[in-house]
Amino acid sequence: MNYVRVVALIFAKDFREELRRKENVISSLLFAFLSLVLFAFALDPTQVDLNRTGSGLLWLIILFAGSLFMGASFRKEMETGTLQALLLSPTDRSAIFLGKFLVNLVFLLFLEGLLLVFAYLLLDVQTGPVLVPLAVAWIAVTVGYAALGTLFSALIANVRGGQVIYPILLFPVLIPLVIAAATLTQDALAGRPVYTSQWLRLVALFDTLFVTASVFLFEYAVEE
Repeated sequence: MNYVRVVALIFAKDFREELRRKENVISSLLFAFLSLVLFAFALDPTQVDLNRTGSGLLWLIILFAGSLFMGASFRKEMETGTLQALLLSPTDRSAIFLGKFLVNLVFLLFLEGLLLVFAYLLLDVQTGPVLVPLAVAWIAVTVGYAALGTLFSALIANVRGGQVIYPILLFPVLIPLVIAAATLTQDALAGRPVYTSQWLRLVALFDTLFVTASVFLFEYAVEE
């Protein structure tokens, strides 16, 4: 079967399943919204310039909300035996990874878009004038985050209590990416150039390494 078609089929299957089940999507979005509401009440906008200091808060929310969703990427299929059937099928296992990765990427981008809207409504974070460079930076960071998140989700699929150890394993590896994300977000909100930033080049390097390594390591991550 054509490689791209396999990726598209796995993406479509998982996307429909997430929309049908809804618990992963709802729990992640609810966590992000409640966290933002909490920050809105805890921070005084007259004392704190959130356009300059809110980047870390936004990425903290994305980090935890995203891990809630991605940590369960393989759990349901492992319980039902669907994952084993996919692994036994005559197709390249990297196609399974890419299909899962694209589902996680789409969800994270959707989450980030909603988060920016709520940040504007609740925290008065002004993103309109800098939306394009901010979007470029966030998409670049999210690619690397989704790749590692999908790989580590496969690693803990067979582990009892894997949902608990998932963030413990994932977050330390993401530290350089999150630092770059917070810095790029702060630069974009402050009107500083993003396209020529060394942080964006660093993120592009991380993305290349993370996606390439995840594609090749996935086969070993799902071994019994």
